[in-house]
Amino acid sequence: MYILLIRTQVGIDRSGGLFVLSRPTLIVHLGSWTQQTIQQDLEDRVGFIMRRCFTIATRSLAAVFLITTGIATYSCTDTGSIDPGPQLAGLSVLGTSLQPPFAKETTHYNVDLPITTASITVVATKSDPNDVVSGAITLPAGQATGQAVIPPPGPGSSKDVSLTVTSPDGRAKVYTITLRTVTMGGDNALKSLTVSPGILSPVFSAGTQDYRVDVGTNITEVTVSATKSDANAVLSGDMLNNGQATIALDGPGTTKVVSILVTAPDGTSKAYTIAVNRAVPSSDTNLSDLTVRPWSLDPDFAPGILSYTVSVPNDVDSVLLSATKSDENATLSALGSVIAAAGTRTGQVSLRLRGRRTEIGITVIAQDGVSTKTYGLTIVRSRR
Repeated sequence: MYILLIRTQVGIDRSGGLFVLSRPTLIVHLGSWTQQTIQQDLEDRVGFIMRRCFTIATRSLAAVFLITTGIATYSCTDTGSIDPGPQLAGLSVLGTSLQPPFAKETTHYNVDLPITTASITVVATKSDPNDVVSGAITLPAGQATGQAVIPPPGPGSSKDVSLTVTSPDGRAKVYTITLRTVTMGGDNALKSLTVSPGILSPVFSAGTQDYRVDVGTNITEVTVSATKSDANAVLSGDMLNNGQATIALDGPGTTKVVSILVTAPDGTSKAYTIAVNRAVPSSDTNLSDLTVRPWSLDPDFAPGILSYTVSVPNDVDSVLLSATKSDENATLSALGSVIAAAGTRTGQVSLRLRGRRTEIGITVIAQDGVSTKTYGLTIVRSRR
Protein backbone atom coordinates (compact mmCIF):
# COMPACT_ATOMS: atom_id res chain seq x y z
CA MET A 1 0.00 0.00 0.00
CA TYR A 2 1.36 3.49 -0.80
CA ILE A 3 0.19 7.16 -0.75
CA LEU A 4 1.84 9.88 -2.81
CA LEU A 5 1.02 13.57 -2.21
CA ILE A 6 3.10 15.99 -4.27
CA ARG A 7 4.03 19.18 -2.37
CA THR A 8 0.86 20.91 -1.23
CA GLN A 9 0.54 24.46 0.19
CA VAL A 10 -2.34 25.04 2.58
CA GLY A 11 -3.54 27.89 4.81
CA ILE A 12 -5.67 28.28 7.98
CA ASP A 13 -8.56 30.73 7.98
CA ARG A 14 -9.87 32.64 11.05
CA SER A 15 -12.40 29.91 11.78
CA GLY A 16 -9.69 27.28 11.95
CA GLY A 17 -10.48 25.70 8.64
CA LEU A 18 -7.80 24.68 6.14
CA PHE A 19 -7.78 25.74 2.53
CA VAL A 20 -5.54 24.95 -0.45
CA LEU A 21 -3.21 27.59 -1.78
CA SER A 22 -1.94 25.35 -4.60
CA ARG A 23 -3.65 22.36 -6.25
CA PRO A 24 -2.31 18.93 -5.29
CA THR A 25 -1.95 15.61 -7.00
CA LEU A 26 -3.01 12.71 -4.79
CA ILE A 27 -2.39 9.03 -5.55
CA VAL A 28 -3.76 6.33 -3.27
CA HIS A 29 -2.93 2.60 -3.73
CA LEU A 30 -4.90 0.11 -1.67
CA GLY A 31 -4.34 -3.61 -2.17
CA SER A 32 -4.73 -4.51 -5.83
CA TRP A 33 -6.45 -1.29 -7.03
CA THR A 34 -5.37 2.33 -7.46
CA GLN A 35 -7.41 5.53 -7.18
CA GLN A 36 -5.82 8.67 -8.58
CA THR A 37 -7.15 12.22 -8.01
CA ILE A 38 -5.39 14.72 -10.23
CA GLN A 39 -5.76 18.49 -9.95
CA GLN A 40 -8.64 18.61 -7.55
CA ASP A 41 -10.90 21.41 -8.70
CA LEU A 42 -12.80 21.97 -5.47
CA GLU A 43 -10.60 23.63 -2.90
CA ASP A 44 -13.11 23.12 -0.16
CA ARG A 45 -13.08 19.36 -0.87
CA VAL A 46 -9.33 19.20 -0.47
CA GLY A 47 -9.59 21.44 2.55
CA PHE A 48 -12.06 18.98 3.98
CA ILE A 49 -9.63 16.18 3.30
CA MET A 50 -6.82 18.05 4.94
CA ARG A 51 -8.97 18.89 7.96
CA ARG A 52 -9.36 15.15 8.47
CA CYS A 53 -5.62 14.90 8.57
CA PHE A 54 -4.76 17.92 10.76
CA THR A 55 -6.59 19.40 13.77
CA ILE A 56 -5.58 23.02 14.46
CA ALA A 57 -7.36 25.01 17.18
CA THR A 58 -7.06 28.76 17.40
CA ARG A 59 -8.98 31.35 19.36
CA SER A 60 -7.15 34.43 18.15
CA LEU A 61 -7.78 36.68 15.23
CA ALA A 62 -7.44 35.24 11.83
CA ALA A 63 -3.94 34.73 10.76
CA VAL A 64 -2.72 33.18 7.66
CA PHE A 65 0.05 30.70 7.87
CA LEU A 66 1.74 29.21 4.91
CA ILE A 67 2.45 25.61 5.49
CA THR A 68 4.60 23.90 2.95
CA THR A 69 4.35 20.14 3.20
CA GLY A 70 6.05 17.42 1.26
CA ILE A 71 4.94 13.90 1.70
CA ALA A 72 7.32 11.40 0.14
CA THR A 73 6.50 7.94 -1.16
CA TYR A 74 5.94 5.26 1.44
CA SER A 75 5.54 1.58 0.63
CA CYS A 76 4.43 -1.57 2.35
CA THR A 77 3.57 -5.15 1.52
CA ASP A 78 0.76 -5.66 -1.04
CA THR A 79 -2.14 -7.13 0.88
CA GLY A 80 -4.38 -7.67 -2.23
CA SER A 81 -3.48 -11.38 -2.89
CA ILE A 82 -5.77 -14.15 -1.62
CA ASP A 83 -4.42 -17.15 0.28
CA PRO A 84 -5.58 -20.23 -1.75
CA GLY A 85 -5.39 -22.44 1.30
CA PRO A 86 -4.06 -26.01 1.32
CA GLN A 87 -3.72 -27.61 -2.10
CA LEU A 88 -1.68 -30.04 -4.18
CA ALA A 89 0.98 -28.96 -6.66
CA GLY A 90 0.78 -32.24 -8.53
CA LEU A 91 -1.39 -35.37 -8.78
CA SER A 92 -0.96 -38.25 -11.22
CA VAL A 93 -1.57 -41.94 -11.85
CA LEU A 94 1.45 -43.67 -13.38
CA GLY A 95 0.87 -45.19 -16.81
CA THR A 96 -2.40 -43.40 -17.51
CA SER A 97 -3.98 -39.94 -17.56
CA LEU A 98 -6.32 -38.02 -15.29
CA GLN A 99 -9.52 -36.71 -16.78
CA PRO A 100 -9.62 -33.75 -16.73
CA PRO A 101 -5.86 -32.99 -16.64
CA PHE A 102 -4.60 -31.98 -13.21
CA ALA A 103 -5.12 -28.40 -12.00
CA LYS A 104 -4.63 -27.23 -8.39
CA GLU A 105 -8.17 -25.92 -8.16
CA THR A 106 -9.79 -29.08 -9.58
CA THR A 107 -10.56 -31.65 -6.90
CA HIS A 108 -12.28 -34.51 -8.77
CA TYR A 109 -10.81 -36.69 -11.53
CA ASN A 110 -11.61 -39.90 -13.42
CA VAL A 111 -9.25 -42.65 -14.59
CA ASP A 112 -10.36 -45.49 -16.91
CA LEU A 113 -8.41 -48.74 -16.48
CA PRO A 114 -8.16 -51.83 -18.72
CA ILE A 115 -9.59 -55.01 -17.27
CA THR A 116 -6.07 -56.49 -17.18
CA THR A 117 -4.77 -53.81 -14.76
CA ALA A 118 -3.28 -55.46 -11.64
CA SER A 119 -2.58 -52.26 -9.68
CA ILE A 120 -2.03 -48.53 -10.08
CA THR A 121 0.36 -46.05 -8.47
CA VAL A 122 -0.96 -42.65 -7.36
CA VAL A 123 1.62 -39.86 -6.88
CA ALA A 124 0.88 -36.59 -5.01
CA THR A 125 2.99 -33.45 -4.38
CA LYS A 126 2.03 -30.70 -1.88
CA SER A 127 2.18 -27.00 -2.70
CA ASP A 128 3.23 -26.16 0.86
CA PRO A 129 5.59 -28.70 2.47
CA ASN A 130 4.20 -27.72 5.89
CA ASP A 131 0.76 -29.08 4.96
CA VAL A 132 -0.23 -32.65 5.85
CA VAL A 133 -1.75 -35.18 3.42
CA SER A 134 -3.88 -38.06 4.64
CA GLY A 135 -6.10 -40.69 3.07
CA ALA A 136 -4.82 -42.86 0.22
CA ILE A 137 -1.38 -41.22 0.59
CA THR A 138 0.14 -40.12 3.90
CA LEU A 139 2.53 -37.15 3.82
CA PRO A 140 3.61 -35.56 7.11
CA ALA A 141 4.75 -31.93 7.35
CA GLY A 142 8.14 -31.50 5.72
CA GLN A 143 7.66 -34.27 3.13
CA ALA A 144 6.66 -32.80 -0.24
CA THR A 145 5.94 -35.88 -2.39
CA GLY A 146 4.63 -39.38 -1.85
CA GLN A 147 2.89 -42.26 -3.61
CA ALA A 148 0.71 -45.26 -2.95
CA VAL A 149 -0.09 -48.50 -4.81
CA ILE A 150 -3.86 -48.96 -5.16
CA PRO A 151 -5.66 -52.16 -6.25
CA PRO A 152 -8.13 -51.49 -9.10
CA PRO A 153 -11.88 -52.05 -8.84
CA GLY A 154 -13.46 -55.17 -10.30
CA PRO A 155 -14.50 -55.45 -13.97
CA GLY A 156 -17.22 -52.96 -14.83
CA SER A 157 -17.08 -51.27 -11.41
CA SER A 158 -15.49 -48.16 -9.89
CA LYS A 159 -14.07 -46.85 -6.62
CA ASP A 160 -12.90 -43.51 -5.22
CA VAL A 161 -9.39 -42.76 -4.03
CA SER A 162 -9.34 -39.67 -1.78
CA LEU A 163 -6.53 -37.48 -0.41
CA THR A 164 -7.04 -34.71 2.16
CA VAL A 165 -4.59 -31.79 2.30
CA THR A 166 -4.65 -29.99 5.68
CA SER A 167 -2.82 -26.73 6.43
CA PRO A 168 -1.22 -25.93 9.82
CA ASP A 169 -4.16 -23.63 10.66
CA GLY A 170 -6.66 -26.48 10.23
CA ARG A 171 -8.08 -25.70 6.78
CA ALA A 172 -8.51 -28.74 4.50
CA LYS A 173 -9.13 -29.63 0.84
CA VAL A 174 -10.10 -33.09 -0.45
CA TYR A 175 -8.96 -34.44 -3.85
CA THR A 176 -10.77 -37.50 -5.26
CA ILE A 177 -9.82 -39.85 -8.13
CA THR A 178 -12.58 -42.18 -9.36
CA LEU A 179 -11.07 -45.37 -10.75
CA ARG A 180 -13.22 -47.16 -13.35
CA THR A 181 -12.34 -50.59 -14.73
CA VAL A 182 -13.58 -50.73 -18.31
CA THR A 183 -15.21 -53.97 -19.41
CA MET A 184 -13.46 -55.17 -22.56
CA GLY A 185 -15.38 -56.41 -25.57
CA GLY A 186 -15.78 -60.15 -26.05
CA ASP A 187 -16.30 -60.23 -29.83
CA ASN A 188 -13.87 -62.85 -31.18
CA ALA A 189 -15.63 -63.50 -34.49
CA LEU A 190 -14.60 -62.79 -38.07
CA LYS A 191 -16.66 -60.47 -40.23
CA SER A 192 -15.41 -61.92 -43.53
CA LEU A 193 -13.04 -64.61 -44.83
CA THR A 194 -11.87 -65.29 -48.41
CA VAL A 195 -9.26 -67.38 -50.23
CA SER A 196 -7.77 -66.55 -53.64
CA PRO A 197 -7.73 -68.53 -55.83
CA GLY A 198 -10.52 -70.74 -54.58
CA ILE A 199 -14.01 -70.72 -53.10
CA LEU A 200 -14.83 -71.48 -49.47
CA SER A 201 -17.09 -74.41 -48.78
CA PRO A 202 -19.45 -73.91 -47.03
CA VAL A 203 -20.16 -70.23 -47.72
CA PHE A 204 -18.64 -68.04 -44.98
CA SER A 205 -20.67 -67.39 -41.84
CA ALA A 206 -19.25 -65.86 -38.64
CA GLY A 207 -20.52 -68.83 -36.62
CA THR A 208 -18.96 -71.45 -38.91
CA GLN A 209 -15.35 -72.14 -38.02
CA ASP A 210 -14.21 -74.90 -40.42
CA TYR A 211 -13.93 -74.55 -44.22
CA ARG A 212 -12.57 -76.33 -47.28
CA VAL A 213 -11.08 -74.99 -50.52
CA ASP A 214 -10.11 -77.08 -53.57
CA VAL A 215 -7.45 -75.72 -55.91
CA GLY A 216 -5.78 -77.04 -59.03
CA THR A 217 -2.65 -79.13 -58.92
CA ASN A 218 -0.67 -76.29 -60.47
CA ILE A 219 -1.55 -73.84 -57.64
CA THR A 220 1.45 -73.41 -55.36
CA GLU A 221 0.14 -70.72 -52.98
CA VAL A 222 -3.08 -69.02 -51.89
CA THR A 223 -3.87 -65.62 -50.33
CA VAL A 224 -6.16 -65.63 -47.29
CA SER A 225 -7.96 -62.42 -46.26
CA ALA A 226 -9.82 -62.00 -42.96
CA THR A 227 -11.71 -59.07 -41.39
CA LYS A 228 -12.35 -58.89 -37.62
CA SER A 229 -15.78 -58.01 -36.28
CA ASP A 230 -14.11 -56.01 -33.49
CA ALA A 231 -11.27 -53.83 -34.73
CA ASN A 232 -9.62 -54.15 -31.29
CA ALA A 233 -9.42 -57.95 -31.52
CA VAL A 234 -6.11 -59.56 -32.49
CA LEU A 235 -5.48 -62.04 -35.32
CA SER A 236 -2.78 -64.68 -34.96
CA GLY A 237 -1.92 -68.21 -36.01
CA ASP A 238 -1.18 -68.38 -39.76
CA MET A 239 -2.78 -64.94 -40.19
CA LEU A 240 -1.10 -61.57 -39.66
CA ASN A 241 -3.01 -59.05 -37.55
CA ASN A 242 -3.53 -56.89 -40.66
CA GLY A 243 -5.82 -59.60 -42.02
CA GLN A 244 -3.65 -60.75 -44.95
CA ALA A 245 -1.53 -63.88 -45.34
CA THR A 246 0.07 -65.68 -48.29
CA ILE A 247 0.15 -69.42 -47.64
CA ALA A 248 2.56 -71.69 -49.50
CA LEU A 249 0.98 -75.06 -50.37
CA ASP A 250 2.59 -78.47 -50.22
CA GLY A 251 2.96 -80.68 -53.28
CA PRO A 252 0.16 -81.83 -55.61
CA GLY A 253 -2.34 -84.14 -53.95
CA THR A 254 -1.75 -82.70 -50.46
CA THR A 255 -3.85 -80.70 -47.99
CA LYS A 256 -2.67 -77.55 -46.20
CA VAL A 257 -4.59 -76.51 -43.06
CA VAL A 258 -4.63 -72.74 -42.41
CA SER A 259 -5.40 -71.72 -38.83
CA ILE A 260 -6.73 -68.26 -37.87
CA LEU A 261 -7.06 -67.35 -34.18
CA VAL A 262 -9.22 -64.35 -33.23
CA THR A 263 -8.60 -63.02 -29.70
CA ALA A 264 -11.14 -60.52 -28.32
CA PRO A 265 -10.08 -57.59 -26.09
CA ASP A 266 -11.32 -59.51 -23.04
CA GLY A 267 -8.93 -62.37 -23.81
CA THR A 268 -11.40 -64.92 -25.16
CA SER A 269 -10.52 -66.49 -28.52
CA LYS A 270 -12.03 -68.40 -31.43
CA ALA A 271 -10.20 -70.49 -34.05
CA TYR A 272 -11.13 -70.70 -37.73
CA THR A 273 -9.56 -73.30 -40.05
CA ILE A 274 -9.35 -73.65 -43.83
CA ALA A 275 -8.30 -76.96 -45.40
CA VAL A 276 -6.76 -76.13 -48.81
CA ASN A 277 -6.77 -79.25 -50.99
CA ARG A 278 -4.29 -79.20 -53.85
CA ALA A 279 -5.47 -81.53 -56.60
CA VAL A 280 -3.59 -84.62 -57.69
CA PRO A 281 -2.09 -84.25 -61.22
CA SER A 282 -4.61 -85.38 -63.82
CA SER A 283 -4.19 -88.66 -65.73
CA ASP A 284 -6.69 -87.61 -68.38
CA THR A 285 -5.33 -88.53 -71.84
CA ASN A 286 -8.53 -88.06 -73.87
CA LEU A 287 -9.24 -85.77 -76.76
CA SER A 288 -12.55 -83.96 -76.76
CA ASP A 289 -12.49 -83.27 -80.51
CA LEU A 290 -10.55 -84.23 -83.65
CA THR A 291 -11.16 -82.87 -87.17
CA VAL A 292 -9.67 -82.84 -90.68
CA ARG A 293 -11.77 -80.17 -92.34
CA PRO A 294 -13.66 -80.07 -94.61
CA TRP A 295 -13.62 -83.87 -94.67
CA SER A 296 -15.19 -86.31 -92.28
CA LEU A 297 -13.66 -88.90 -90.00
CA ASP A 298 -14.60 -92.53 -90.37
CA PRO A 299 -15.94 -93.48 -87.91
CA ASP A 300 -17.23 -90.30 -86.35
CA PHE A 301 -15.06 -89.00 -83.55
CA ALA A 302 -15.49 -90.34 -80.02
CA PRO A 303 -12.89 -90.00 -77.21
CA GLY A 304 -12.67 -93.75 -76.78
CA ILE A 305 -12.02 -94.52 -80.50
CA LEU A 306 -8.33 -94.29 -81.33
CA SER A 307 -8.18 -95.04 -85.07
CA TYR A 308 -9.77 -93.05 -87.95
CA THR A 309 -9.72 -92.85 -91.72
CA VAL A 310 -10.20 -89.73 -93.85
CA SER A 311 -10.79 -89.90 -97.61
CA VAL A 312 -9.70 -86.93 -99.75
CA PRO A 313 -9.57 -86.24 -103.52
CA ASN A 314 -6.47 -87.35 -105.35
CA ASP A 315 -5.36 -83.78 -106.07
CA VAL A 316 -5.14 -82.82 -102.38
CA ASP A 317 -1.49 -82.36 -101.38
CA SER A 318 -1.93 -81.54 -97.66
CA VAL A 319 -4.51 -81.45 -94.88
CA LEU A 320 -4.85 -79.52 -91.61
CA LEU A 321 -5.61 -81.56 -88.51
CA SER A 322 -7.06 -79.98 -85.35
CA ALA A 323 -7.15 -81.75 -81.97
CA THR A 324 -8.63 -80.53 -78.66
CA LYS A 325 -7.59 -81.97 -75.27
CA SER A 326 -10.14 -82.95 -72.65
CA ASP A 327 -7.76 -81.64 -69.95
CA GLU A 328 -6.03 -78.42 -70.92
CA ASN A 329 -3.16 -79.30 -68.59
CA ALA A 330 -2.26 -82.27 -70.78
CA THR A 331 0.21 -81.93 -73.65
CA LEU A 332 -0.36 -82.70 -77.36
CA SER A 333 2.38 -83.82 -79.70
CA ALA A 334 2.54 -84.93 -83.35
CA LEU A 335 5.34 -85.60 -85.83
CA GLY A 336 7.83 -85.35 -82.97
CA SER A 337 6.81 -81.84 -81.86
CA VAL A 338 4.49 -80.34 -79.25
CA ILE A 339 1.47 -78.82 -80.93
CA ALA A 340 -0.38 -77.80 -77.72
CA ALA A 341 1.45 -77.26 -74.44
CA ALA A 342 -0.18 -77.49 -71.00
CA GLY A 343 -2.68 -74.68 -70.64
CA THR A 344 -3.48 -74.55 -74.36
CA ARG A 345 -6.51 -76.64 -75.12
CA THR A 346 -6.31 -77.04 -78.93
CA GLY A 347 -3.42 -77.81 -81.28
CA GLN A 348 -3.10 -78.03 -85.07
CA VAL A 349 -0.72 -79.74 -87.47
CA SER A 350 -0.39 -79.42 -91.27
CA LEU A 351 0.20 -82.82 -92.87
CA ARG A 352 1.75 -83.15 -96.35
CA LEU A 353 0.36 -86.15 -98.19
CA ARG A 354 2.70 -88.63 -99.81
CA GLY A 355 1.37 -91.37 -102.07
CA ARG A 356 -2.07 -92.74 -101.74
CA ARG A 357 -2.04 -93.35 -97.95
CA THR A 358 -0.51 -91.09 -95.28
CA GLU A 359 -0.66 -91.94 -91.59
CA ILE A 360 -0.18 -89.71 -88.53
CA GLY A 361 -0.45 -90.18 -84.78
CA ILE A 362 -1.51 -87.49 -82.26
CA THR A 363 -0.35 -88.27 -78.73
CA VAL A 364 -1.93 -86.95 -75.54
CA ILE A 365 0.41 -86.81 -72.53
CA ALA A 366 -1.54 -86.45 -69.26
CA GLN A 367 -0.69 -83.84 -66.62
CA ASP A 368 0.86 -86.51 -64.41
CA GLY A 369 3.52 -86.97 -67.09
CA VAL A 370 3.03 -90.70 -67.06
CA SER A 371 -0.27 -91.52 -68.74
CA THR A 372 -0.37 -91.25 -72.56
CA LYS A 373 -2.77 -92.05 -75.39
CA THR A 374 -2.25 -91.88 -79.17
CA TYR A 375 -4.98 -91.25 -81.74
CA GLY A 376 -4.15 -92.53 -85.26
CA LEU A 377 -5.41 -91.10 -88.58
CA THR A 378 -4.96 -92.48 -92.07
CA ILE A 379 -5.46 -90.02 -94.92
CA VAL A 380 -6.43 -91.82 -98.16
CA ARG A 381 -6.34 -90.08 -101.52
CA SER A 382 -8.80 -91.44 -104.13
CA ARG A 383 -7.53 -93.14 -107.30
CA ARG A 384 -7.24 -91.10 -110.45
